[in-house]
Amino acid sequence: MSGSNDGLRDPTSTAIVSTTPDDLLIPGVVVELDAREAEDLGAFEETALTEAEAWEANADLDMRGVDDGP
Repeated sequence: MSGSNDGLRDPTSTAIVSTTPDDLLIPGVVVELDAREAEDLGAFEETALTEAEAWEANADLDMRGVDDGP
């Protein structure tokens, strides 16, 4: 069966597209937002550690018994 997709559908071909943020919680609806709307909804909220926080977290490690190599 050449060209068969074994019954799998392309989700983008059957998606319902909306530009209304109220539709975000409706299963099967793809909501297209501009960058401003997405940012207002928290889509770009940075939650990564800063470099200083990462180094501070390393200070809590118990390095006793760790071999530093040859």
